[in-house]
Amino acid sequence: MAIVRHRRLWLALLAEVLLLGALQRFDDWRYETMPIKFVETAVLCGIAFFVAASAFVRLPPGRLATATFWSVAILLQIVALPLAPGDDIWRYQWEGKVQNAGFNPYLLAPNDEQLQPLRAHFPDWNRINHRDYSAIYPPGAELIFAALSRFAATPLVYKLLFAAADLAAIAILVRLIGGSSRHIDAVWYAWNPLVVYSFAGAAHFDILMIVPMLAGIWFFLRSRSSKEPAGRWRYAIFGAVAMALAISIKLIPLLLLPVCAFALGRRAWALAISIIIPALLSLPFGFPRVPIWDSLGRFIYVTRLNDMFWWIIEETGWPNTHQKNYNYNVVILIAVVVVSFFFIRNWKRGLLWAMGTALILSPVFHPWYCTWVLPLAAWRRADAWQVLSVTLFAYYLFWDERLFLLPWHSEPWLRGFILIPPIAAALLALWRRSQRDELEPG
Repeated sequence: MAIVRHRRLWLALLAEVLLLGALQRFDDWRYETMPIKFVETAVLCGIAFFVAASAFVRLPPGRLATATFWSVAILLQIVALPLAPGDDIWRYQWEGKVQNAGFNPYLLAPNDEQLQPLRAHFPDWNRINHRDYSAIYPPGAELIFAALSRFAATPLVYKLLFAAADLAAIAILVRLIGGSSRHIDAVWYAWNPLVVYSFAGAAHFDILMIVPMLAGIWFFLRSRSSKEPAGRWRYAIFGAVAMALAISIKLIPLLLLPVCAFALGRRAWALAISIIIPALLSLPFGFPRVPIWDSLGRFIYVTRLNDMFWWIIEETGWPNTHQKNYNYNVVILIAVVVVSFFFIRNWKRGLLWAMGTALILSPVFHPWYCTWVLPLAAWRRADAWQVLSVTLFAYYLFWDERLFLLPWHSEPWLRGFILIPPIAAALLALWRRSQRDELEPG
């Protein structure tokens, strides 16, 4: 009877699973029409996800809801595994191989002549992106690549690791949300096709940053709720260590530390650990003697794609013909700190706004970057980011260069397709909130 009563949920879930699996037919983008068909299918998958997640709220809390939540989350991961990985995977494998051969990936770019002997034993060398840049990932990520390389890990092994990490992130998010609505809210992350595709499908390693980041936030929450001073300090230290691991894998959680300091109050001194551990992990690579961040600095300076904000400035009063980043990253740091101070008394919301500000002002916005904010958006019920996670699939049209006057250049129609729906969702949310405020008694 429950299956009949909730047929919209089951039909939407079936559609999402089938459409996600159908992406395998269109993931070879060497063929001209494949990117268009991939985006069409992915957007339809996203619409099915919205219907399913909206219908899931009507499922009564209990064993059926819990079983459905986890069964679908696991099934989506399995369905995404056969998809072709993104080209970053070859970079991960190469930099692990370089380390195990005794070379420093921060000193030698893939096309360096000293690495010529290694290329003969790496058949996918030509598939490595940005071969004139040395490593740009933090030391924690490089150590993981080296560990996987020792076991000659295939792309499938990477995917299985990332899928398992994504399920761990879902489990932490459920605990973080808590209460009777934990699965209802967490479903917006757990069933999100962009999340599943980015990690189990395209094999981006960002999930290895998201897991300790969420763990750190959960520890900070426990630190505030603990009744014993020793417990408060213990959880603050655990959270700082977790954030340190996240920063060691990808630097973006650094931007959350001011808000985390507000969460911890007098225990904010523990956050020094979040800086010390990444610094210690840099020592095996020769830091500070070896400038391990130089390549990242050069890469950030010139890389530019699919930004949400700066194109408005550039096309109205500040031309940027070479699409370089100039001082945009400095603006991001300042803006995030300023925004953080607006949430001294609401640090949970502040985490969402700090991360959201960084993404909105980022001069580069790949789809997998959106996954950084999606668990926070699910926790704080920010629907606009969920809408963006669906429209953002249009980014993959960049692989069909016939659609653009310049390769990798966003046309107005593409920006409109990606940005107008989430903006409309944000405005609708503001209107609904204002209506609720007017109805509440003074």
